[in-house]
Amino acid sequence: MSKRKIVVTGASGNIGARLCKNLAGKYELVLLDRKKGSTGDIRHADFRAYDPRWVRHFDQADTVIHLAANPHTNARWSDLVPDNIDAVMNVCAVCAEKQARRLVYASSCQTMEGYRDSGLSRITVDMEPLPTNDYGISKLIGERICRHYGERHSYSVVCLRIGWVPRGDKGPGAEAATWLRGKWLSDGDLVNIFVNSIEVEHADFGVYFAMSENEGMVWDLGESRRVLGYRPQDGLKS
Repeated sequence: MSKRKIVVTGASGNIGARLCKNLAGKYELVLLDRKKGSTGDIRHADFRAYDPRWVRHFDQADTVIHLAANPHTNARWSDLVPDNIDAVMNVCAVCAEKQARRLVYASSCQTMEGYRDSGLSRITVDMEPLPTNDYGISKLIGERICRHYGERHSYSVVCLRIGWVPRGDKGPGAEAATWLRGKWLSDGDLVNIFVNSIEVEHADFGVYFAMSENEGMVWDLGESRRVLGYRPQDGLKS
C-alpha cells in the first residue's frame, strides 16, 4: 500500500523541524521552505507569490500541512500580510488546484490571547476569538481564508490553534509564567495531534486547540479529543 503524500510548508522552522523528523518513514514527505534546514531534503519555496516552480511539488498531495509563517507576535502588520495572509491564500488555491484531500493549517492560541486575564476557568474553541496583537489577527484571518477555500472547493480543513512550543532544546522551565505553562505542547503530543489531523477520516472545517494536558490549564481539548481522537500523553504540573 502506498504511503500518503504529505506536503509540509515551513519545514525548517521550529515546529516543522520537530514534526518532520518524526513523520519521516510514515509518509511520503515533500518538505518546502524559504530557507534550507537540517531535516531532510528541503526544497526552496516562497509562498508569498504563486510560482509554478513550487506549485508542482503539490501534485497528487493527499494532505498539505501549512506551517510557513512569520511567527513573531510583535511583528508589524506590513510584515505579516505577505507571510501570514497572502501565502495562506496561495497555498489554499494550490490545494484546490491539485485536489488535495485535506489542509492542516497551523493557527495559534494567540487568536484567543485576550482571555488571559478574564478569570474564566475554561476557554473553548467555539468562543468568540479575542486576539490582542496583529499576529493573532493574521492567524485568525488565515483560518477564515482556509475555511472559504475548503468549503468552496470541497477539501477538508483542520485548523490547529497551537500552544507554546519552546524553541531549540529549551524545556518549559519552572520559571515560565503560569499562563505560558498552561499552553505548553510537548514534541510527542505535537506529533500526535498532527498525525491524527492527517489520518482522521471525517473532518470538515474545524478549529482545535493543540497543547498537552497541563495541570490547571483553561484550554478545553474536548473538540480535539472528540473529532481528531487526540489523546495527549504529556503535561506540566502546576
